Amino acid sequence: MQASTTVENRPSALPEDIYTNSNLTKLQMIYWVGQSLRPNTALFNVVVTFRWQAPVDEAIFAEAFAKIVEQSDALRTVIREEAGVPKRIVLDAPPQPLQLLDFSNEANPEEHWHQWVEKRRRQRLDLGKCAYDVVLVKLAEADYCWFVNQHHLVSDAASFYLVYDHVMAHYFGALESDQMGALPQLPTFESFYEFEQGYRTSPRYQKSAAYWQKALADGVEPLKFYGRSPKKKSHNVQRIRVPLDVERSQQIKDTVQRPGVIKMTHDLGMLNVLLTLYFAQLHIMTGNDRLATMMPFHNRPTEAMKQTIGLLMEIAPLLVTFEEGETFASLTKKISKSLQRTLVHYQYGSAVALQNNLLDLMFNFHHRPELHFGDAPVTQELVHPGVGSDSFALHIHEFEADGALTFFFDFHEDVFTLAERELTLDIFEKLLGAYLANSELPLKELNLPTAVFQTAVTNDEFQNGTTAPAKAAFVAPRDALEQQLADAWQAVLGVEKIGILDDFFDLGGNSWTAVRLFTELQSVTGRNLPLATLFQAPTIAALANLMRQGGDRETWTSLVPIRSKGSKPPFFCIHGVTGDILWLKDLADLMDDDQPFYGIQARGLDGEAEPFDRLDEMAAYYLQQIRQVQPTGPYYLGGYCMGGDIAYEVARQLQAAGEEVPILTVIDPPPADLSERAPLNGRFLIDFVRNSPYWLREFMRLGGGEIASRIRRKGRVALRSLWQKARSQSVDEGVTATDVIDQADDLPEYRQKLIESHIDALQHYTHAGYDGEVIVYEAQSRPLLNPGNHANEWIDYVNRPITVRTVSGSHSSMLHKPHVIQLAQDLQDSLDQVRNAQKMELER
Repeated sequence: MQASTTVENRPSALPEDIYTNSNLTKLQMIYWVGQSLRPNTALFNVVVTFRWQAPVDEAIFAEAFAKIVEQSDALRTVIREEAGVPKRIVLDAPPQPLQLLDFSNEANPEEHWHQWVEKRRRQRLDLGKCAYDVVLVKLAEADYCWFVNQHHLVSDAASFYLVYDHVMAHYFGALESDQMGALPQLPTFESFYEFEQGYRTSPRYQKSAAYWQKALADGVEPLKFYGRSPKKKSHNVQRIRVPLDVERSQQIKDTVQRPGVIKMTHDLGMLNVLLTLYFAQLHIMTGNDRLATMMPFHNRPTEAMKQTIGLLMEIAPLLVTFEEGETFASLTKKISKSLQRTLVHYQYGSAVALQNNLLDLMFNFHHRPELHFGDAPVTQELVHPGVGSDSFALHIHEFEADGALTFFFDFHEDVFTLAERELTLDIFEKLLGAYLANSELPLKELNLPTAVFQTAVTNDEFQNGTTAPAKAAFVAPRDALEQQLADAWQAVLGVEKIGILDDFFDLGGNSWTAVRLFTELQSVTGRNLPLATLFQAPTIAALANLMRQGGDRETWTSLVPIRSKGSKPPFFCIHGVTGDILWLKDLADLMDDDQPFYGIQARGLDGEAEPFDRLDEMAAYYLQQIRQVQPTGPYYLGGYCMGGDIAYEVARQLQAAGEEVPILTVIDPPPADLSERAPLNGRFLIDFVRNSPYWLREFMRLGGGEIASRIRRKGRVALRSLWQKARSQSVDEGVTATDVIDQADDLPEYRQKLIESHIDALQHYTHAGYDGEVIVYEAQSRPLLNPGNHANEWIDYVNRPITVRTVSGSHSSMLHKPHVIQLAQDLQDSLDQVRNAQKMELER
């Protein structure tokens, strides 16, 4: 084991909290907390690739990198906890060598490289062992890529280029002299740590603390992007790259000469201009008049610090307040003043971020130097890891080689819909054009579909709740019925001030919240609405209009057209054990616009009809309804959970009637015996170990109420199992809804009865054999105590080989973003391939 030295140098005058008991800087502490809360994500991976067209002496290159690591205490740093307190430990030797990979013999080296980067960028760094991942990849004799991933805890942007410069200088020096020469001593990160600790006990620190306390005394308005508060369930972030050509970039640079722009340095002037565009964009996206964004500052005030590898940067907020009649020019002047004040007090920034929860917006302007490998130019690419914590971020890079600007928009996928991301980019293009044309233009005169300047909406425009503008402003309830609905929505969704044009699903609604909502509405209005009504009427205005016209009293039907239009043959998807089909919304939305999609919900879901307790009768009933839409085949069928078994029986009955079913789609079917516990044997242990990381990841994403429901159900089932075994009773006897569904306790009695009827139907059904193509999609995360591959059971049900594909997520989360994106794409591809094959067969 490597010898190591713990760095212990901190003043005792600071309060005794986790920070002062640690030896991390304030910003390192923020990043450590963020990583600890999300231990399995690559949240703080900072990845850059460098590529050049020139040969490399790989052994010398690897040695040059090792020498730099030996000289840098930051690169030899690992983070380990002692009694729950993170400690920065500097190892005596490099924790990991540079890895060498050769892709030159691959059939397509370029494609292989991109696939490798796509996977490698998401690989989490183990901070207790090594905080970097560095690989030199050979694509051809004179084509090399250098992959550099450093955890943000030990690096910042400036450090990447310091590492690059030092490695190159050492490498080419060794080539010329035929030996690895001695390096000059590099400044240590420990020296910076001592500098920071001294600052935190200085009068300047106290002065900055007082400044920020006064500046933030009035607080900052909560963010609402396009009318919705951010609700994050994952850490998935999409980065969209918007490069500008040299001419357009120069036009932006020319505006630095306009009145009111900081003239001290080029970078500060550019920062002033770009922040004007950024804050105007935020104002339009949120409607907020008082905004604050976090910004990184290099924080390298001395020559030694300019040469120090490590996380020296600081982050601090920039505050701007909009006023009536604000123009681009007046906004520029405000930002100039705010920026100059922030420059004086930015070193207190991390403390401000921690104290005021200002970590949801990020802006960064970065100068990318021109690089060379000897005489060969170097292409550099900042690779996003695909995850993040900010709701919205904008990173702008200025490339020294040609002066072009590239804008990188980071959208949290739980906060912005795909349409909103496109809208944001459209707003940016229009803002940029307006700013370049006339900086005196008042922002309110911009003709943009925004959350701020939305014109008044008349009753005629939203009478049906379906013809609202792209993103309407808040529209209050107009009568008693709409107020009743709004009160119920707010109580169930936990969202304040819901407008009548807000979409139930965009507000975070799902199948379970829909059940609670409609139960609440039944007690308030006396009407028992089908859950599928939300497909037809997802807003308060549309739902109220439906109720006024008596549409909610129409004859019950199991067949629900989620998307009825399209030239392709329709896809029919059958409900799971709960009977409802709201689970299918994201899947249907992500299929092709030309793909009709029908959901089939259970009879009895309305609380009036008696539910089926025999699966063959259920299938026959659903088949009658399917034929009302499509009298003859070929039929494309599928089902989720138990719906896969029902679709199987529908397909058997269709084949018996001489109809064709080209492909049957089964989405994560239940185990044959409905058991949540597999026999304890060698196979179980292998599956348990393989599955545990996936299960734990999904379990930790559950909310507190969901976790409590899960634990209560598991405990109840275990106790009853023990009691039944003690009395020598069958464990499967009398399975209830609360035994198999976490939140079944919250369901009305008729819904619990429906679930129990479905369980009974499945337990009494025998898969009698099916001769057709079957594809089974199985969730990657399996139940903890039954982690085996249930799809293998279907091998015995089908007379042909089946196709099994794995989808990320769990049984429930696989139907929600981001996991359902993969499922929808693969399902659509499978349907299209089968249809095209049929078409070609008919043309022969």
